[in-house]
Amino acid sequence: MAKWPAALWSRRRMRILQVCNVGRIVGGTAACAWSLMRAFPAAEHHVAFLSTITDETRTVFSSAAVHQCDAVTDSFVRDVNADCVILHNTAPRRCERITSAWTLQYVHSRGARAVADHTVYCSKWLARECGADGANVLVQCVPRPIALQRSPRDAALVVGRLCTPTAAKWPADLIGFYRVLTARHPAVNWEFVGCPERLRPALQEACGGRALFHPAGWEARSFLTRWDALLYHHPTLTESFGRTVAEAMRAGCIPIVDRRGGFCEQVTGPAGFLCGSVSEFSDALRQISLRDTRKRISREAALHSNANFSMAAFRRRLLTLWRSSGAGRKTDLLRQ
Repeated sequence: MAKWPAALWSRRRMRILQVCNVGRIVGGTAACAWSLMRAFPAAEHHVAFLSTITDETRTVFSSAAVHQCDAVTDSFVRDVNADCVILHNTAPRRCERITSAWTLQYVHSRGARAVADHTVYCSKWLARECGADGANVLVQCVPRPIALQRSPRDAALVVGRLCTPTAAKWPADLIGFYRVLTARHPAVNWEFVGCPERLRPALQEACGGRALFHPAGWEARSFLTRWDALLYHHPTLTESFGRTVAEAMRAGCIPIVDRRGGFCEQVTGPAGFLCGSVSEFSDALRQISLRDTRKRISREAALHSNANFSMAAFRRRLLTLWRSSGAGRKTDLLRQ
């Protein structure tokens, strides 16, 4: 294990280097890296991307030093003078063994990962899938979305789906799923963020002409503040964590999601609904159509998420990990 640098306990600012595979803030792990920056606002942040960086991503990370490289080397880490390196899903071929700083491999999905001083997983479900100890879990933090005002159209129940704009996340099977829900709940207004163009006409028809479509983007999470519920179903893909669900709850938006993967760890008790069939999704919509029920679950969701997915909660978890791993026994700089 790399030694925690003595300079870390000096008066200078702590330097954190994060490594992300994809240079897009929408999807991937960049959003997690951004949230970690906000959990440690007094630190000096560097973020290395292993692919082309979009203009939107550069804007979002404007408070950090942003680097683009093919792979992370120990020499690069020394040049940055990083105190710790956080690897987000970094493959062995994209990262040398780092000896000049303490390293953390933050695993967000299955696959080969570079060796680090410590490895954590974003959920217990993923840890089990990877054959790892379920205790090595570091739950992500998410920001509270900026609020939007409701529009006159929002007098009816508004239910949205916010997802990465890739074909894999938007299967054609969703058409039949929404057709059934619309037949049972014809007054619901549906909204979709990130839906590919090819799917929109059929999805609009399935929703009885009551669908709105929005492009994916960093600011799109604000839609969660005026949706009554976030409904997410995928017939085959299981989410390791699901940041959007945590973001929805922080906005008081009720999650109605698949009873699979990391969702089962996020949505607990009265904070939302875990569903295993279209009938269960339909029953959840029926329940939240009652105003008092909707307000109660919305409050529970916000309380639960603020306690578990806030920046402050994540900061405490990461500090505990640093100390327990032997990376840091003093706290002068970590208190920043």
